[in-house]
Amino acid sequence: MMSELLDRLFIWLYLLFVSVFLVLISILMPVTIDEREELSVAMFGYPFPFAQQDLMITYEDYAVDYPHKFTISFNMLENTSSIYFHKTPFFFSVLIVYIGLLIIRYLHNRFLL
Repeated sequence: MMSELLDRLFIWLYLLFVSVFLVLISILMPVTIDEREELSVAMFGYPFPFAQQDLMITYEDYAVDYPHKFTISFNMLENTSSIYFHKTPFFFSVLIVYIGLLIIRYLHNRFLL
């Protein structure tokens, strides 16, 4: 009985870790910026955008047609602005992914095992 509870706890914690990891790497996905002014408040992250960066500093001399896809800037050699994390959308993003993983696990156990 105790072993089964520990197994469930381990699986729940593992899925939570995977959820946080998936949400954090989602900031690497490009976002579409519709006009130049949006570069100053570019938002990254899925399912809810939670990481904000001022891309105007990095791409101010970058001439492109809008809408255009941009990625978050991590280049330490260039003049890049810091990344601000909004906690509430990050929490809800992790929660949504976690619930999704729990549903997938339930369906897997219910129909495939």
